[in-house]
Amino acid sequence: MIISQSFNHEEVLGFKFGYKLIGQPKLFSHIYFVDGLLIDTGQSKMRKSIIAATKDLDVEQIFITHHHEDHTGNIPELQALHNCDVFASERCCQMMKAPPKLSFIQKVTWGDRPAQEDLIPINGSIETKKFRFDIIPIPGHAPDMVALYEPTRRWLFSADLYLNSYIDYFLKGESISDQIASTKKILALDFKELFCSHKPQLKNGKQQLTKKLNFLESFYHDVSLQYDKGYSANEIFKSLKLKENWFVKILSNGYLSKLNMVKSVIRDLEGKKQVLN
Repeated sequence: MIISQSFNHEEVLGFKFGYKLIGQPKLFSHIYFVDGLLIDTGQSKMRKSIIAATKDLDVEQIFITHHHEDHTGNIPELQALHNCDVFASERCCQMMKAPPKLSFIQKVTWGDRPAQEDLIPINGSIETKKFRFDIIPIPGHAPDMVALYEPTRRWLFSADLYLNSYIDYFLKGESISDQIASTKKILALDFKELFCSHKPQLKNGKQQLTKKLNFLESFYHDVSLQYDKGYSANEIFKSLKLKENWFVKILSNGYLSKLNMVKSVIRDLEGKKQVLN
């Protein structure tokens, strides 16, 4: 089943896309259009729908929030369709020259994406005719991830910082400590709408992101207590009675798992030990 929907909020046009071979999609990606700026390009699995939804827009420039496949899946097609430049952070530009390989479940859910050589690095801000968006690094979920913030309208395009008020699994290599720091940085901003790439919060966005921060900090604290007892990652997992999504873990060959969340806390704690020593 394919889901393709759009919505308007103030001067922002949002698009929601979901795909599942059998049954109702449960995972969605969003792309946003505001004043000539298209934010992200969505997943290649939804290419036809994304092209159809955006073909009549006056897209003057495209901005990529980070290298993940559900954000970069249609860069060449949309760039050619609109004959425009594509911008990203310097780190994202470098990563997209040789993007990481995807697991089986990522390819099935979102589709693959090609390497990109001609993304234009940009830092500080990106401007449209009417607005100026601050580019804010928010590493954690991805090392190159950035948010766009329009302070006069108090819009926050948060990429994958929010996702939900709780998290079931991490990608291998995600940093929970960086996510906590990035979330605190964003919560210090004066924003209203939280235009998340998967679950937008057009009301009470700051409250929802605060719940996410509380979840991450609580998880970190709980794992830390068990780690201080000398427990291993697997022992901590059992001690905290955590539950794994085995379907996701097996099909991703461990690239996606709740155990990765535990390991992320341990990596940070061990890193702090090394600094002290």
